[in-house]
Amino acid sequence: MREIRRGGTVINIIFLVVVLGLLCSGIWWIIKSFGEAGQQYTEVLIETKYTAETVKCQTNMRTIWQNLQMYAASNETLPGSMEALKEWSGDSRLFRCSARGGSEYVYIPGQGGDMAPTNVVVYEPVPVHDGRCSVLRLGGQIELLTPEELQAAVAGTLASLRKARGSSQQRE
Repeated sequence: MREIRRGGTVINIIFLVVVLGLLCSGIWWIIKSFGEAGQQYTEVLIETKYTAETVKCQTNMRTIWQNLQMYAASNETLPGSMEALKEWSGDSRLFRCSARGGSEYVYIPGQGGDMAPTNVVVYEPVPVHDGRCSVLRLGGQIELLTPEELQAAVAGTLASLRKARGSSQQRE
């Protein structure tokens, strides 16, 4: 007759520890993967929101440009003030960036068709689009400029306006 042995308890315990260790490692890896995916998803959502805000701001600038063109066609000049432009446009929400920290746009009046198309007509004074400001040029171009680039562009536009006013006064 054969004797039944009840050995292998140590081997069974070692096997159980290895299997549980592998199982725990797999679960930890899955949880870690979901955490990283969640973080990446959140980052993409935030980036998409910033992109959407930038596109909305540039769409506002495009609409303002179209309103300026219609105003100029009807009145043979551009509006003399931001208030006149807002009244013509009919929607004051166009003149404010919807991004967090966004501000009301600034309009530089007194420009005409004889001036450089690179002059700034409307700009956003606060850099809320990844450190850049939306700018509408007299020629219809819409750009994102750094605060330093914006400052230089606005200074150039104001110098161009002073020069135009000086030459018109000399003709009189």
